[in-house]
Amino acid sequence: MTITRHFFAGSNSGKGFHSFFDNIIGPEAKRIYLLKGGPGTGKSSFMRYIAQTVGEHGYDRELFFCSSDSGALDAVSFPSLGIALVDATAPHVMDADLPGCRDQILALGDFWFKEELDEKRAEIIEGGRIKRAHFAAAFRYFAAALAVEENIAAGNRSKRADCAGQVGEILPLIEPRRRGEHQGRVRRLFASALTPEGYVSHIQSLVEGLPHRFILQGGLGMGQGEQLAAILQYGQRAGYNVEAFHYPLNPARLLHITIPDLGLAVLSELSLEPLGNIKGPRIICGPLDRTEEKDLLLWQELIEEGLKALLDAQSSHIAVEEYYAGAMDFAALTEYRDEILAEILLL
Repeated sequence: MTITRHFFAGSNSGKGFHSFFDNIIGPEAKRIYLLKGGPGTGKSSFMRYIAQTVGEHGYDRELFFCSSDSGALDAVSFPSLGIALVDATAPHVMDADLPGCRDQILALGDFWFKEELDEKRAEIIEGGRIKRAHFAAAFRYFAAALAVEENIAAGNRSKRADCAGQVGEILPLIEPRRRGEHQGRVRRLFASALTPEGYVSHIQSLVEGLPHRFILQGGLGMGQGEQLAAILQYGQRAGYNVEAFHYPLNPARLLHITIPDLGLAVLSELSLEPLGNIKGPRIICGPLDRTEEKDLLLWQELIEEGLKALLDAQSSHIAVEEYYAGAMDFAALTEYRDEILAEILLL
């Protein structure tokens, strides 16, 4: 049975756009296709078709969604094939580190009619300016929301519960591998993101098949991130590859970790992402937030305004996409896509 996993490789945050695109596929990659082209040139559709078709051939796939449009794709990878396709345009620009022997640039700009885009130059420039302004506003709102969170956390730290003993009961599940094996790798991604469609999370599907699931509960500032970091380090030293999922509003903070080889997930709840539908023992790291209502309302308002600004940015982006889509030779692009698909299936 083909397995499909969903992630975000980047997210909008209180510190701007944060990218984990270098974790889409590991150093064992045999081929990375870097798609270059403007908005509306068909990058997401190109990757979606290849992901669907390669999956139909029985290969597991990983889909990485876009935090500026949670239904669009930023990348796809096929772990068993060692192949990934990545949207390598702004804001997550990627260049070919190993051109030719591993990395291949797919220039979708080869399939547009430059004269038609020249006619819309002024509109494209203005649309881009408006989009950047909306993103800047979103990042300011998220930065303010993060500052409110940090104030709440500072007031809560004295209320931490001693949950180290309960967390320690997880460690026997991480039995060290044979002596002499290398330390495991850490793969950092987002399971969720702040998007124009709201806060979108894929964590439930990511842990669905894992038999060992633990939920860290408590308000902000109760040390859940520190406990996760300790488990991550322990698992890595024991020789296991660890998936680390970060908090979209503050990418410096760990939100969840999984060790797929052990079927283990250790998750933390937060107000944006309640985990009531995920079964597993609850570990109480402290009381829930005893936040003054004015702080909670302020935080909620700032998040909502940030999401509205993302929606405005998306509207501006769609307007620019239409100019590019109207200037594309999609029939020729489809032929090119099928050539790349055939190449992937032969690698």
